[in-house]
This record gives sequence, C-alpha cells and structure tokens, in this order.
Amino acid sequence: MICLVKKCQMVRLLVVCAMILLARNARADYFVRFADGHLCVFPSSCISDMSQSAGQVSFLARDGKVYTYPTATILSIGEQVDQPLPTISSYKFNDKNNYQVVSDAVGTITGQQIDVEVAGIGKSLTASFTLSDDRAQAYVDGRPQVSKVSRMRFDHPVCYTVGYPGDSILMVTPSGDYVMEQYGLQYMVNVDFLTDHSTSVPRIDINTVGGVSISSKEVYLDAEIIIDGAGVFPSMTDSVQVKGRGNTSWSSNPDAKNPYRLKFSHKVSPLGLTKGKNWVLLANKMYGSMLTNAIGMKAASLLETDACNHIIPVDLYVNGTYKGSYNLTEKVGFSNNSVQIDDESVAALLELDNHYDEADGQKFYTWPYLIPVNIKEPEFDEGTTQLTLNIIKNRVNAFVKDLLNHENITDYIDVESAVRFLMLNDFILNYEILQPKSAFCYNENMLDEDSKFRFGPVWDFDWAFGYSTNHSYYFAPTDVDFYTNISLSHYKFFYFMRQDPTVARRCYEIWSEFMDGGLDELCEFCYDYLQYVTPSLANNKGAGLDNTNYVTQADRAVTWLRQRANDLYQTLKQEQPRPGDVNGDGEVNIDDVTILIDYLLRGDNPDSVAADVNTDGEINISDVTGIIDILLSR
Repeated sequence: MICLVKKCQMVRLLVVCAMILLARNARADYFVRFADGHLCVFPSSCISDMSQSAGQVSFLARDGKVYTYPTATILSIGEQVDQPLPTISSYKFNDKNNYQVVSDAVGTITGQQIDVEVAGIGKSLTASFTLSDDRAQAYVDGRPQVSKVSRMRFDHPVCYTVGYPGDSILMVTPSGDYVMEQYGLQYMVNVDFLTDHSTSVPRIDINTVGGVSISSKEVYLDAEIIIDGAGVFPSMTDSVQVKGRGNTSWSSNPDAKNPYRLKFSHKVSPLGLTKGKNWVLLANKMYGSMLTNAIGMKAASLLETDACNHIIPVDLYVNGTYKGSYNLTEKVGFSNNSVQIDDESVAALLELDNHYDEADGQKFYTWPYLIPVNIKEPEFDEGTTQLTLNIIKNRVNAFVKDLLNHENITDYIDVESAVRFLMLNDFILNYEILQPKSAFCYNENMLDEDSKFRFGPVWDFDWAFGYSTNHSYYFAPTDVDFYTNISLSHYKFFYFMRQDPTVARRCYEIWSEFMDGGLDELCEFCYDYLQYVTPSLANNKGAGLDNTNYVTQADRAVTWLRQRANDLYQTLKQEQPRPGDVNGDGEVNIDDVTILIDYLLRGDNPDSVAADVNTDGEINISDVTGIIDILLSR
C-alpha cells in the first residue's frame, strides 16, 4: 500500500513537471490549481520566470519577489481558468436599506458594467445583489461585500471583484508594487445621481380655494397641491387640506414663513416617499437653521432610531407667493409612513412635552415626577381603541416610579430603541428633550405587560447643535456632559434612564459602531445635502429670509460633529468598568474575588460586565482566576 502511494506521488510529480515545461514554453498566464481547491493566477506580464526544483515550483515576479509552492500541493497548472467564474446576477439599491433613496434603483448589467440611476440625496449607499454561485464572494478593494449590509460611497465608479474565497492573482498596484489580490470577474458600477444634474429642488404650489390665507392652526383649508419633482423626484397634483402647525415657530401673521400641516383624503406618495395621508412642511424659520433638520435626521438614520423621518428640501409657493425654502417630511403618528403598528387598538404614542397642548382627556402628568405627557395616539373620541386614559397613565406611572427608584427598567423599555434615541440627542445636544419637548415614545400593546416602551421618532432639531446654550449653531463646546450640564425641570427622567447599567453599556457599544463609518458618512452628507439645496438657499436668501453663509456653516458643522463625536466616545470609554471590578468601587482587589466567588456559590450572576474578565460571555471560575492574575501581575 505504501509503495502504491509513493508511485502515485511520483506520477503526480512527473505530471506537474510536464505541465510546468509546457507552460514555460508557451509563456502564457499560469493558472495554478491546488489540491485544497483554491486557485492562484500568475499573469505572464507580472512574472519574469517560472522554475521547478527539489519538489518545489517557483514564480519570480518582476519586482524580485519569489512565490514558491511544494509540488505535492499542486493539482494542475493550465493556461486558462479550469471552471467558469461566478457572476453578478442582479444589482440594485433598495430604498429600505438606503435612507433618502425614495424608490428602488435597479442596475442594468451589460457585460461587466453595471449602470444605476439613483433618485436621492447622499452618495453613500448599501447595495443589494445576488451572485450566480452560493460559494462565491464579492469584494471591493479586497474587502468582502455583504448584500444589504456593506456600505460605501458611489460618487465615483466602484470596481467589484466576484470570485471564490481563497483564489488570488498577482497584480501590479498603481504604485508599482506586485501583490496577490482576489481573483475573479471584475464589474464596474457606475451610479448616476439625479441630484447632480438638477438646477433646483422640487417646487410645491399650494393654492387654497378662493385664495384664502392660511392663518389658523385649528381650521383646515381646502386646496390644490402641485408638486414638481425637478427631474429628481416624481411629480404629482392632488387635492389637499392645509393648516398651520408648530409652537414657537408659528405666527398668526399669514405672510410669515410658517410651518404647515397637510392632510390628504387618501394615502399619497409625495416626492416618492412611502404613502401616507399626513405630511408636514417644516419652515426652518430660525436664522441659520436651514441644515439642522437634514443633518439631524441623517444622524438619526445612521444610528437607526425608530421610525426616522425623511427630509427633502422644497421651494414653497402659497397662492402664487414664494414662502421660502422648506422641508417636506412625514407627520409623526401611527401610519405606514411613520410608526408602523400591527394593531393600533391597543397601542399608544406619547409625547413628553411641557407645552401640554392636547385636549383634556388626551394628556396627564405622571405621578410621581409630574412629567407632562400628551397622548398623540389613540384619539379616544374616535372610539377605535381598547385603551383608556387610566390604562395608559398606570403603565407610564409604574415605569417612572421604578426609574426614579433606580430599579431595573429593562422590564419597561426596549433597550436598543432607548439607547439609539438617547445617543442621537446626546450627540447633537438636543436639550429640548430634557425640558421635555418633542420627546416621543410608544408602546405597541399597552394591555400586554411584556410589551415595552420604544423611544422615537426623534423630532425637531431647531434648538440642537448648541443653539440652546449659544444661540448659534455648531459653536457650543463639544466636551459637555449632555445629561448634567444644565438643570432643566425634568432632566433627571432621561438622566436616570441613561445611568441604567444595561443602557450605559449598550451606549458605548453603539457609539463605537457609529464611529466606525457612520460619522464619516454623516460628515460627507453635510456637503452632499448642501450641494443639492444650494439653489433653494439662494432663493430663500433672495427673499430676505436668511442671509447665512451655509458653505461656511457646513465646514463648521463637520468640524463640530467630529469633535463632538470624539469627545462623546472618550467619555463613554472612561465610563466602562475596569475588568475585575465586580463591586464597581473603582478598584480591583481581593474584595472582588470574594464577591464573585459568593455569587457563583449562590448560583447568581453579578450585574456587572466587569465580572466577565476573560470576555467570553460567561461568568465562571475562570473569571475568578482572571482577577487573581490581575492582582498577582501588580
């Protein structure tokens, strides 16, 4: 049997040697298939010699590097690939995976070129694609790409390599270096952003019946609405009802730049957004605020807050008169284009807001703590809910009581939702939620004790980005502690929520993820959005509404956002418990050993991430020895 194996090895060696001689004489590309299945390709343009000696095959690259392999590991050497290469079968940018892309952008595949036309603001996208072989992998710059997950900028052609993991080819880099890179078919993706060709933002005309001025927040006026998508977004004409909205942003003067509420009799899709009956036109009335809602909502989308709104800039005309540059966005509420709920009859949407401006029976103060709560959904007089005011009050009061008593609040809140809400407002210094104002949360089933409160949608950033303290945007200090730096009447509600150990730990994890890609995309978006909205800003300025230099402000915003993000990261990092500090006293000593042993003997788990010394996700005797090792190493 041993002799037979040796004979087979000898025959294989002779076959490989013969293949080497044939390949050298042909001076062709060399496709080396190994016994483990992977392939290495050596183009003749990249190597100066190939040789075989002492049971080895060597390829000499033109830069002097030598690639040597045992002959016994080589299955074959050919002049062309021995099996078909995998291909891209489909390619698109799905609107569900791409904030601000209003409809699926399907790519056209022609040979090894993919062309995609995108209607949306921002150049960073997540591609959805399928490959012809489940074993195949797509790569960009050597990095594996995952459909519906991987994200990058497409403001220039992007080259995908589609091949099998482990296959490689010798290539020359632009700098002249010879390196082994992923081998496969290369596809060039070219994205045509319609915003790059636009000379204006969409125009919305609202013409009220009889030309009546919009002067009330309570009374709807019948009107016609005409939306021109300006070559980027779809256009539409329909009938609509319109009235004023807002608190500090509202003026009884109908000629002022006021925000408006739009209500359609049926679900519509203005500018291609998800269909809904209710929409809002934000005026960005405060001086210098024309970028704040766009940047804030983009940050919210990157942090994946609940039911994040879209922001599309428009030029608004009412009864033929130019009103200024506005933002079209969804109205917060239970609907398919905002907070989506399976059964609205048992759900509640609440707004913590000291304006306390809902009708009697649609609002209450919590006990304890007297937090003002507006019940936005349900509207009890519609008779479509199973809930009562007392049911909602009791659920909220139980949560608030345990929060103030520093009890474990994870039985009440969806931690992931709460953390993303808290981190967004912390990051952009949106102090309004601490007063509280415009702080939304909802519960999908108030009759189910296991149904938890979710926080969001986030809303209204006019007073964010430092405006509350500096009365200007992107000038405030970035190293402040958001939850303790100013004392507002109800700030401890969110402060205590932020201090919960589970919440605090998740804050650090989510912010670490955001720093790795999300921050860069947000800063790039500032310029992408500015480029598109500039014609509208010029119109707004020409009407005497805002003289801010937004080019300068965008630069300042990017600098401020990066510094704020880094300061926040350092603060969160310092908050993380020291490995082995089981009792959380700031030191690691013998007390932590005895406390952890006591926990293990009782069969309990300490509520401390610091107890998991070896970070394996479990707390056991190995962590005890880990603490001892820490002590002995001093």
